[in-house]
Amino acid sequence: MEKKGNPRPFLGVMFKCCKVYSRIYINKQQTAFVGWCPKCARQMRVNISPDGSTSQFFEMT
Repeated sequence: MEKKGNPRPFLGVMFKCCKVYSRIYINKQQTAFVGWCPKCARQMRVNISPDGSTSQFFEMT
C-alpha cells in the first residue's frame, strides 16, 4: 500500500547510549521533533525554532 501526500518530516539521530541510529518525527503540534531510543527508551526532543539548524542528523549523548 502506497501513501500519498507529503512525507512526514523527521530527523536522523544516533543514540550514543545504545549505539543505534533511529529517526525522530515531528509532533502533532509541530513544535518539536520527538522520539525514543529503540533499545533503552531514552527520550530525545528537539524544539523547532525559526532560526534553528538546517541539519537533519544529530547525536544524542
